[in-house]
Order: sequence, then C-alpha cells, then structure tokens
Amino acid sequence: MEYKRLSKEQFEALHKEFATFLAAYSIDKKEWDQLKVKHADQAESLLNKFSDLVWNDVLTKNLFVEHHNPNHLFLFECLEEKMNLILVKTEQNSIDFTTQDGIKWMEVNMHSDSVSIFRSQKKYNNRKQDIFDLIMKGGRLSEGTFYKSIYSFLSKTS
Repeated sequence: MEYKRLSKEQFEALHKEFATFLAAYSIDKKEWDQLKVKHADQAESLLNKFSDLVWNDVLTKNLFVEHHNPNHLFLFECLEEKMNLILVKTEQNSIDFTTQDGIKWMEVNMHSDSVSIFRSQKKYNNRKQDIFDLIMKGGRLSEGTFYKSIYSFLSKTS
C-alpha cells in the first residue's frame, strides 16, 4: 500500500466509485460480500488498491491544505511545482485558532501586533508524498478560503 487505507466514512462517501472500481474487476455486490467472508485477504487487497487510487487522484490536483493549532494557522497552496505557505501566528495564549472564536479574533486583529504573518514556498521533494505527509500530520484538505483571503489581504498591504 502506497498511502493510507481510507476510513469507513470515506468508503461510504465513495460507495458509487468503489462499486465502479469493483465492476472493473467483474465483482458485483453479491460477489463482494462473499469475497469479504471467504477471501478476506483479497478483499483487503482491493480496499488497499482503491484507497491508493483515490489518494493518487487527490494528490495530483492543485489543492489547499490547512492545519490549525491553538496559536498557529498553517495554510498551504499545493501547486504543480511548488508549495506556498502562509503562516498566521499569535503569541496570545488565550487565543485558540482551532475554534470559531479564535478565527474571528484573528480576522478582527489581523492588523495588530498580536498577529504575525509569514509567507514561504518550497519545491517538492516528492509532490504526492509531501502533501500526503501534511495530511497525516493533521492537515486537512480545504477549498482554500482562508488562504485566498489572507493572500488577498497581504497583496493589499504590500
């Protein structure tokens, strides 16, 4: 297995795609149910192959990854050749960027000395693996709303 097995919830969300995947192996619902019982190792192998297929598809796209922790907001724009990072940081221990209140505080205090913003970029060592590692360290895929908003803010203040 190249990546990580999809969760039960992820498989449920992709049940139609998984059925199509199984159909490519000429396996219908009845055969799949039998395979899980009689040949669990084969079923596990198919689950792993499908998981890798999904991860490979996701990781080839330009996407955004966010990682929130109480005092830092890491926003990644994952392009084809490089990864752009915007880091929003506060030294205010009473602020928690993992909460809605913390995000609202950040938006209100963006211009204050209580918020520091850094930008960086790096070329990938291995694009798919670098992005996958971000996700395994707690990052989550996003639509890029925070990234785009803060990038726009930085563009106006430069």
